[in-house]
Amino acid sequence: MTAVDAATARDRLGGAVRSTVAFVRAQPVSVVLAALLVVLAVVSGSFVHGPGERLREAVGAGLDPFDDRGFWPLTLGSVLFASDRRELVLAVVAVLVLVGVAERRIGSRRALAAYVVTAVAATGVGVAVQAVGRAVGQPWALEVAAESTLHPFTPALGTIMTVSGFVGPLWRRRIRLLGFSALLAFVLYDGHPSGLYALVGAVVGLGFGRVLAGPPARRGWLRSSHHEVRRLASTVVAVTAAGPILTLLARSPVGPLSPFGLLFGDVLSGRSPADLCAIALHTPLDRQVERADLCARAAVLGSIDAVPTVALSLLPLVVLLVAAWFLRRGRRVALDVAVAVNGLLALFAVLYYVVMPVTGTSDGDPRRHLVAHVLLTVVAVAVPAGTAVSLFVLRHHFGVGAGVRRRLVATVVLGSGAVLAAAFAVVGWVGRASFVPSIDAAALAADVPERFVPVGFVGLAGLGPVPVGGVVRVAFEWTGPLWWLVVLVALVAGAVRPGDLRPDAERARVRELVHRGAPGTLSHMALWSGNSWWFTADGRSAVAYRVVSGIALTTAEPLCPPERLREVTLEFARWCDDQGLAPVFYSVRGELSPFFDDLGWTTLPVGEETVLHPATFSMTGKKWQDVRSSLNRATKNGVRAEWTRHADLRPAVARQITEISELWVAEKNLPEMGFTLGGLDELRDPDVALMLALDADDTVLAVTSWLPTWRDGEVVGWTLDFMRRRPDSMNGVMEFVIASSALAMKEQGVEFLSLSAAPLATTGPADGPATQTERVLTFLGRVLEPAYGFQTLLTFKKKFQPEFVPLVMAFPDPVQLPAIGTALGRAYLPDLSVGAVVRLVRTVV
Repeated sequence: MTAVDAATARDRLGGAVRSTVAFVRAQPVSVVLAALLVVLAVVSGSFVHGPGERLREAVGAGLDPFDDRGFWPLTLGSVLFASDRRELVLAVVAVLVLVGVAERRIGSRRALAAYVVTAVAATGVGVAVQAVGRAVGQPWALEVAAESTLHPFTPALGTIMTVSGFVGPLWRRRIRLLGFSALLAFVLYDGHPSGLYALVGAVVGLGFGRVLAGPPARRGWLRSSHHEVRRLASTVVAVTAAGPILTLLARSPVGPLSPFGLLFGDVLSGRSPADLCAIALHTPLDRQVERADLCARAAVLGSIDAVPTVALSLLPLVVLLVAAWFLRRGRRVALDVAVAVNGLLALFAVLYYVVMPVTGTSDGDPRRHLVAHVLLTVVAVAVPAGTAVSLFVLRHHFGVGAGVRRRLVATVVLGSGAVLAAAFAVVGWVGRASFVPSIDAAALAADVPERFVPVGFVGLAGLGPVPVGGVVRVAFEWTGPLWWLVVLVALVAGAVRPGDLRPDAERARVRELVHRGAPGTLSHMALWSGNSWWFTADGRSAVAYRVVSGIALTTAEPLCPPERLREVTLEFARWCDDQGLAPVFYSVRGELSPFFDDLGWTTLPVGEETVLHPATFSMTGKKWQDVRSSLNRATKNGVRAEWTRHADLRPAVARQITEISELWVAEKNLPEMGFTLGGLDELRDPDVALMLALDADDTVLAVTSWLPTWRDGEVVGWTLDFMRRRPDSMNGVMEFVIASSALAMKEQGVEFLSLSAAPLATTGPADGPATQTERVLTFLGRVLEPAYGFQTLLTFKKKFQPEFVPLVMAFPDPVQLPAIGTALGRAYLPDLSVGAVVRLVRTVV
């Protein structure tokens, strides 16, 4: 090894040592606790094969171990041991991550207190709950009474729940909703006491966090952005879909919903012909036939334990998991499917837990414990039904692709179901002689719906006659799986947009036109989600638009050279007329009003864009005093400006931007606005630039996003879009960010900087009497001002001494004014119901 290599090795070793020391100093409690878990596992000899029987009986939590133990505090050792090496590794990771986060957020002493309090309380309360259950004869408590439970995850989970009381609404909501969703899935579908202890520990952690942090500054539900609601809804649907899968994978599941989860399993697996014959002999009297026929049916029944049966059991869960993936992307089709499938699962639960016990066609007799059965029924129905209802209530957050595709998917799914049901009925009736026992028309009609339901929900005793072979047997086995495959394919086909699986051809064409250059400052908005695109025959010009209530609202001006403006506008108008749409060019430059007047169109002012010219930007004079003071204050406080893009952000900085945005949305009394106002999704575009204000600790104090305007592949200007600040940031931080942006653009040599227009706000009243649409927009601006502060925003922009450029709306038919006003209201506030919009228009017209 050369001297250089040796020096490099020493430097790397020294760097690793320094990083390790810094890590230990930042979270000493979590490191010590993780080391304690490993040391105890090694010393006790449980590192390789898990704790032995004597050690488990000495420290394990549970009823029988607690009764037999002379020194009960040993039970607290149940949080310091894992059942096997895999669980030990996961527990160590959980402690290092979750307790480590707590240390960094609330300090080592509080984190250690949370760890100890939740460990002691969870173990004591958990055993007490089991004791009460055993005393009243609760079946689950009796079944797990002899278990000696180790639960090393409980205090780590309790600690992170304690921390949730110290974080902002974004992470507080995420930690609690996702944490409890996962815990409830384990408790309900796996059911071993470790899940109960973890759930109790999480609840105790919530209470302990409330004691340490005090009540939150704001009570009640805080509004979430579309982006956040989609993430949370997607996770909840995935967790509830994974619950039955958890049951199928668990060793001896005993959870309250484990029977429900097992309904998705292969109930025929492992059943001998003798077992199936015995089950068949318990068929209700009104369906009794000769014993020989029953056992013959049982033999045929055993032969259907094959791929179709397993596929029919698992495909509904696969459909839900795929729907969860698309819910994260806001797909309305995925919402429809998730609501429908969860509704079906709730219906299946009613069938299994209510209808079949009453009719005597279930495989067991859950009525032996009436109270437990009622509670089980309520929970089994409430989980999928509650998920379906919650998704339906939140449907306004899932508006992507809510048009023709949605109706087409519904038609395909329902139509294919009807066709397959009819086909099976016809094939079954033609081949009715192959059924064992014989089948009549009524029995065949009753059997048709069962083809689409997992066999576990029907039950072995509830299954009707089974065909011996041939085409009838193929139809009997494959009708249900084939339909669920159609649902899955239709979901994917309806929810996938071109950009999901391959380059978005249309968006790529639009981006090429945007880069080539288009008049105005808002051309980049043409690329936003929610837009549709119309192209000229030669593909060299386009119009970005969105249809709202029969109105085609364009996003600014056509993407075309100035000399083609008249041609493209008229061609787009003719196309809209052919489609039964009314074209409205929104937020176009006021200087184009004479052009639209020549076409015989009407124009109305909709805002004033504030434009600066970086080449002449200077902050001299009394009018700039506030801006200069903000720059000086930022320098004094160690705040710096950083010009970057989202793809280049450090993960910690990106998370802070998301949190700041969610805090802003949560403070509003009205839903997040859209149309010409971008959000988190829009600032992730690779062409969009960000200007951040960060302090010495890399805390994001404010963030702005800037949309580029191109000419011949070069950026000639930037337009302000997204603008958020941390609530506790220094005064004047936004002035600092805007001024820093102007200075950065001056160095870039761009032609203009647009602070954009404040929607529904102008510097003064329009000349002449107000039209109906102007009155609608004025009323909207007045109503929304307290929540969104558009007029206040316009006043803020005046500090930078901008040039005011009028923006107008152009449309061909003045008769459409009330409809245009309604469409604009719904474009900016898509969450408003149709009735609310109609009442709004009636109020001001």
